[in-house]
Amino acid sequence: MQSEIRQLKNVPPVIETPKRNTALWGGWPTIGLGAAIFALYFVAQTVVAIAFVFSQLVTGTEPIDPQYILRMATNGNLISIATIVSAIVGIGFIILFIKIRKGAGIRDYLGLKSIPKKTFLILLAVVIGLIIIISIIEQALHVPQNTTFTVDAYETTSWPVLLWIAVLIFAPIFEESFFRGFVFVGLRQTRVGAAGTIALTSLTWALLHIQYDIYGMATILVLGITLGIIRYKTGSLWSTLFLHFMWNTVAMVGTVLYINGIIH
Repeated sequence: MQSEIRQLKNVPPVIETPKRNTALWGGWPTIGLGAAIFALYFVAQTVVAIAFVFSQLVTGTEPIDPQYILRMATNGNLISIATIVSAIVGIGFIILFIKIRKGAGIRDYLGLKSIPKKTFLILLAVVIGLIIIISIIEQALHVPQNTTFTVDAYETTSWPVLLWIAVLIFAPIFEESFFRGFVFVGLRQTRVGAAGTIALTSLTWALLHIQYDIYGMATILVLGITLGIIRYKTGSLWSTLFLHFMWNTVAMVGTVLYINGIIH
């Protein structure tokens, strides 16, 4: 009996690895399908841009010169339409790929579960705190405000309401459904885990905002990490959708105040 006990003591403990949820796409399929979704999203934006430029050529409302493409990149009307159309396309394919899996419903897959009202207040405090911290850092480091893109977009739009809808509703819905939804769910159950998933999705999200300078992209990286942590802690995509919506609202209000000379 004692020899058997000694043998049992020498047996290494069995570490059970968590079972992968077979109702969800795995790591590599998520990366592949994610790349396809983003490619289709980009194609939709390109098609809208080509159609928009063609309409400008037909109507002759825009002079053709070397700076034409640069002006189009910050044209508020083009940004509004392209954002809305590409978001619809991107969200449509996210839903399609989830349905193809035939495991979890869209609500369960993306984590669209309700959160307590108290959480919304906490998230609002997070937004305010993050803005204050970033403002203090900017003042301490004397970081120049790079508002060219947003200001140009707002000043060149004929439909301000449409721009607000695109920035406050369609952009957050697609970006959160994609980065903190579809991709987040697929990568989290792989070896990279929650921490790696938050880092990868945040870095990719920041790199896609090439319209901003390095500091602006760094700010988005910090925001992405914050959104990722909140997504993991709350288990709900509604939390990041709300936070993203509030962040973009503050940015748009700031743009309007800047244009009207209220802030500098």
